[in-house]
Amino acid sequence: MGGGVNHKYFQYDHVTSRRQVGSTFKPIVYTAALLDGMKPCEYISNERRVYEDYDNWSPTNSDGMHLGYYSMKGGLTHSVNTITAEVMMRTGVDKVLNLAERMGVQSKLPAVPSLSLGAGEISLQEMLTVYTCFANRGSKVVPFGLLRIEDKTGKVLYEHTPAVKGFPVLDSQTADLMNYMLRGVVENGTGRGLKTTYGLNSQIAGKTGTTQDNADGWFIGYTPNLLAGAWVGAESPVVHFRSTALGQGAHMALPIYGLFMKKVERNPAYDKYTNRRFPTLESDLLAMVDCADYSENDPDRSFFDIFRSGKERPDSLSLKDWRGIQKEEREQRKDQRKGLLNRMKDLFRKKD
Repeated sequence: MGGGVNHKYFQYDHVTSRRQVGSTFKPIVYTAALLDGMKPCEYISNERRVYEDYDNWSPTNSDGMHLGYYSMKGGLTHSVNTITAEVMMRTGVDKVLNLAERMGVQSKLPAVPSLSLGAGEISLQEMLTVYTCFANRGSKVVPFGLLRIEDKTGKVLYEHTPAVKGFPVLDSQTADLMNYMLRGVVENGTGRGLKTTYGLNSQIAGKTGTTQDNADGWFIGYTPNLLAGAWVGAESPVVHFRSTALGQGAHMALPIYGLFMKKVERNPAYDKYTNRRFPTLESDLLAMVDCADYSENDPDRSFFDIFRSGKERPDSLSLKDWRGIQKEEREQRKDQRKGLLNRMKDLFRKKD
């Protein structure tokens, strides 16, 4: 635990102070969606939507692009705002709030869809507690600072003994899926600088975060048994970077984690923190994430679906619901044809 400018002049705790968390909150949204039955390979349109029930809130992407379709896992990997907001709306704000509390968020959060993009104010310590649920395959670990007190002779006066090893919050399969997707953030997404710039060899999962006006930059990363996070910002959010190119979490906070982990990897004494690997996904789970992050067209809508129906599936409907509607329409057309045939038979039926 460290950070700060000069405590003599700035009594500001960078670990327990509450600030907007940006996209580091998104994994909570996606975890709630998985628990609610959403699949990692479910594709969602990247279009800009207007949520009329929430004061016409209309989230946009930082790059201004709203084309194509992202799989759910692709939306997390590339931190796409429009996808995350829609995942939140399909899952339900209350479900996300309840899960955030169970995972370790003690701060009071607003029950609004913008929470999906990190509008809530949460401390770094709370967010690290949340991410222990992923690193420990579903179990939450509450942080503590004091390990042991000894007197001058070495006699132990106090030693911390946790009541339990962890509090179960997620099932191991959900945690494994989230670990896989958060590894994708580091390997192919917004956290790839850990590999390309800092040359880290450890198997790492994590998430970047950037807030409004580039006032706060975040990165939280973990190996299977070492979790660390960084928040960068001034005491007042009025102080901020002029552009996202400079003020995003990947440029503000990720370098702190990258330099820290570089030192860890160079020290043979810490091999236990860098050599471990995340559990390999079971075959059924691996099949669930076997899809591209992005597609120009909706992969869930086949040519034959369009040909049979004569129209395209509305993006607001899932493939399952749309096919159900198509089936009903086919049955109705079949009944209509039967009715017509019966009437024709009546016309040609011989009279007694």
